[in-house]
Amino acid sequence: MDKKVYEEFAESLVNAYKTPGAIVALNNQIYEKGFGYRDKENELPVTADTIFGIGSITKSMTSIAILQLQEKGNLSVDDYIKAYIPEITFKGSDEITLHHLMTHTSGIPPLNTLFYANKRSMERDGSFDVQIKLGLPLEREQDSIDTYDEFIGYLNSLSFDLLDEPGKSFSYSNDGYALLGIIIERVSGLPYEHYIEKNIFTPLGMKSSFLNPNQLDEQAARQYDIDPTAETPAIKYSPEWWDAPVMWAAGYVKSTANDMLRYSDVFLNKGNGILTEESLTAMTAQYIEIEPGRYYGYGVMITPDFFGTTLIEHGGGIKGVTAHFAVLSEKNIAAICLTNIAGAPAESLLRGALQSEMDIAPDKKAAKYDDYTLSEADCKAITGVYKSNEGQTIKVYEKDKAIFVEIQGAQIENTNASRQQQSGDNYHAGH
Repeated sequence: MDKKVYEEFAESLVNAYKTPGAIVALNNQIYEKGFGYRDKENELPVTADTIFGIGSITKSMTSIAILQLQEKGNLSVDDYIKAYIPEITFKGSDEITLHHLMTHTSGIPPLNTLFYANKRSMERDGSFDVQIKLGLPLEREQDSIDTYDEFIGYLNSLSFDLLDEPGKSFSYSNDGYALLGIIIERVSGLPYEHYIEKNIFTPLGMKSSFLNPNQLDEQAARQYDIDPTAETPAIKYSPEWWDAPVMWAAGYVKSTANDMLRYSDVFLNKGNGILTEESLTAMTAQYIEIEPGRYYGYGVMITPDFFGTTLIEHGGGIKGVTAHFAVLSEKNIAAICLTNIAGAPAESLLRGALQSEMDIAPDKKAAKYDDYTLSEADCKAITGVYKSNEGQTIKVYEKDKAIFVEIQGAQIENTNASRQQQSGDNYHAGH
């Protein structure tokens, strides 16, 4: 790896996105570098033992738990969820299997459940009202969702149709993984966090990984946020960690770079005693294409041609968290990037490190699509404000015939996306 070239690339990204702190690490001591601070106010550095949230990377751990229980004969991924949660009654739930939940193909549409599950902590930091001001369809009067019974009751109370027949279409669902957490508890007889600790963290030596925010200590990174309603958005320390115990299985593990590299041994060492090879193969199978050349398995995404090798990865993002985890099993390489603000360029930082280790320019794109000319109608179609179900807001706008993306206060020009001028000059936009 040419560390100088990579670190120039990484520093430019960290600065552009105003990322307070980040860690990028590759296994076998190939590379490790902290950028910025885990605590800006006291200028405390980021290390491989700094605790960050990992967000939805947690979903791979939930999938491992289900596969472990299948190995023991306690369940099958092809079982219908009502075998374990018979009180589920929402329309279409009879046809949903565990496999559908694990691959986000259940047909459950995007829902606002995550916010009500986080409501108590969001009210403490004032962000629940901020989300309402931003236009999210939330009701102040709705009670917080604190128990599995309340979660199931809320799903049953909603009037929605499945997006498609289960197994046919991909639609990312935190609710689906929350349901998997319930199944893990009911089948194993253990609380979700205890099951994960006993069957994943402890055997892998992940001593600094946990779910309960009460276990956070001085090694934890401070979380930062931006008030999107402010006239001049500025990064600020935001001490309240969002917590939603009913959603723990969807994205609430806290961990370190060192621990996540220990976790990578599951994928690099044929399951490493955590899974059988057969289960690992099932986990990393290409069940549904989510974008050209990229597929979803069980809690992981698979790109079969990442510069000629297979990339297995997953990201995570919520308040104070952007993370990305990846393995190139054919090359025995694993990587982790953890940051302490939502909307940070964790995936780009991680991929740049992987590519640098492969002697490929860190900013080279792994996939290439045909260029096309943006018409005025195209520009009108893509510009606007995009809001995710996890609270992130992205603004896409046009200025001086160029397309810009604004995220977390950073304004980034897409130099390949400009509108065709009236004079006839051609401007092309790549995907």
